[in-house]
Amino acid sequence: MRFLISGVLLLLVSLPLEAQESPKTPYWNSLGEGHHARLNSGKPVILEEEIPGNPWPRFTIYQLVKASPAQVAAVFWDCEKDPEYIPNCTKVSILSRPSRNIVEAEYTLRMPFLIPDEIYVSRNEIRRGADGNYEVNWKVLNSRYTKSCSGSLRLESHDQGTLIRYTNLVEPGSRIAKLLRASASRQVVESVQSLVDRIGELLIRPGNSLEKQIRLMEETLGPAPGSRSSTP
Repeated sequence: MRFLISGVLLLLVSLPLEAQESPKTPYWNSLGEGHHARLNSGKPVILEEEIPGNPWPRFTIYQLVKASPAQVAAVFWDCEKDPEYIPNCTKVSILSRPSRNIVEAEYTLRMPFLIPDEIYVSRNEIRRGADGNYEVNWKVLNSRYTKSCSGSLRLESHDQGTLIRYTNLVEPGSRIAKLLRASASRQVVESVQSLVDRIGELLIRPGNSLEKQIRLMEETLGPAPGSRSSTP
């Protein structure tokens, strides 16, 4: 959603090796035993799909997290806080809110090699499923260096917390895209670690379970499917 170059969510939290498969977990069930072992050891599963004519691949990343889907979604959705912990993200401004669960935001990223900053606008939409899981979809509307970018973050409940499924496809519009591929991969790792550190920092604070962030996110989403209003 937010990191045109460095936006992969890999929450590197150690999980017990004996973690078992949860019911109704289609993403987990779609992965093989080797992937399960890697996820249970606290490591991400990173899949790269080469796209003909595109210098950058489509990323699909799976990661188990010792946090609830609501906690993960709330931190990810709070994009205005990105500059506080995401490397090279220097500014995020909300431009508009076309509907309650959609925001259009402008992002500024510091680029390598003395290249002028990347500035882009992304349309971000969050949804809550009837199963209590969350999904965020994004599409870049305009960008200095990118022809197109779209992706999704889908969160699936698991016995040990949450399984993240992150996908992102960027079509660079710059002639220097091939040169930036290695730099982009490196920034992905840095951004992931920064997000991990951020969530860990928030959750270890006394009495902090990200309730404020979750409340604001839920207000954005409105009543849960099937819920009844308390208003007479």
